[in-house]
Amino acid sequence: MLGILAVLIGVPLFILVIAISGGEEPEPQASCRPGTTEDASSIPEEYREALDSAAAESGLSVDLLAAQIDAESGWNPDAESPAGAQGIAQFMPQTWATYGDGGDPFNPEDAIAAMGRYMGAVSEEVSDLAGNERELAELALAAYNAGPGAVQSAGGIPGFPETEQYVETIMGSAQGNYSADCSPVGGQEIGELGTGEWVSPLPGSTITSGFGARSCPILNALNCSGGVSDHRGLDFAGPSGSTVVAPMDLEIRATGVINGWGQLGWVVLGKMPDAPGLHIEFAHCAANSIEVNPGDTVAPGTPLCTQGNTGSSAGEHLHFQIGTPNGDESIPGWENLVDPSPLLREKGIS
Repeated sequence: MLGILAVLIGVPLFILVIAISGGEEPEPQASCRPGTTEDASSIPEEYREALDSAAAESGLSVDLLAAQIDAESGWNPDAESPAGAQGIAQFMPQTWATYGDGGDPFNPEDAIAAMGRYMGAVSEEVSDLAGNERELAELALAAYNAGPGAVQSAGGIPGFPETEQYVETIMGSAQGNYSADCSPVGGQEIGELGTGEWVSPLPGSTITSGFGARSCPILNALNCSGGVSDHRGLDFAGPSGSTVVAPMDLEIRATGVINGWGQLGWVVLGKMPDAPGLHIEFAHCAANSIEVNPGDTVAPGTPLCTQGNTGSSAGEHLHFQIGTPNGDESIPGWENLVDPSPLLREKGIS
């Protein structure tokens, strides 16, 4: 069971519990359903009007609030947690006293309205740290989960595994389960992804580390800086010897071990030939396993290399990066890298 303690001004006010989980881990994030319409979305129709009002009150999206309610109670207005959280929005009594406006936490309309007020309050407290709408949504979720003070102290999402999982799960669910067009919360600034086919860069694998701040991997504990603590891509791990493939049409720009970037080991660098022209980068390939050359044009699913353990790696895996079109195409990116998760999800890849 996921228990969340939010602390405002040092006083525990809110505990979030997935009341129906029965001790199980959160459900995996769903991939998008291209072509879904608003009428066919997963938001229960009886709550749509209340959610629209709460979204307007909070300044956040309907998709985000819907995913948050789903995570909290599974849309059960009678949910009660062992910790005392109540109703569809799982408010603790202390927090309800502040944000409930005299309503009933077991009344869905009252509870959803209170969630809008509460999310608006916590997002306002952390808004100075956000550079765009997506970051504000992530910080608001983190503040809701761990408290605005923890977010301010960390200068971003605190490095609590529970909080990181909470933010990741709800952001993914908002896009995968509640977005009408599979777009990520806050949108993305790189342009349309096009209609071309995308596949997983490491078929049969699982994601073992996400994008952004993370706890220091134990094998790198003495060098927890740069790309170790601020993870600039996704890590995929499959069975030993798994084949890394092109996720989409690619022009190969560079391969091998690149001077100054030895920590990434053997790499393959490519670029989408069509708009938006994203840089697509693959690191830690097994030594001498690369099957493509600079100048090649490859289709989705084309083998690129074998998953490996070269460079500064804590085990056999693929480190996968996506960058915006600006930047040097012959070296891995850094400042221009974006989170691949919402882009993969938009293309139906979990």
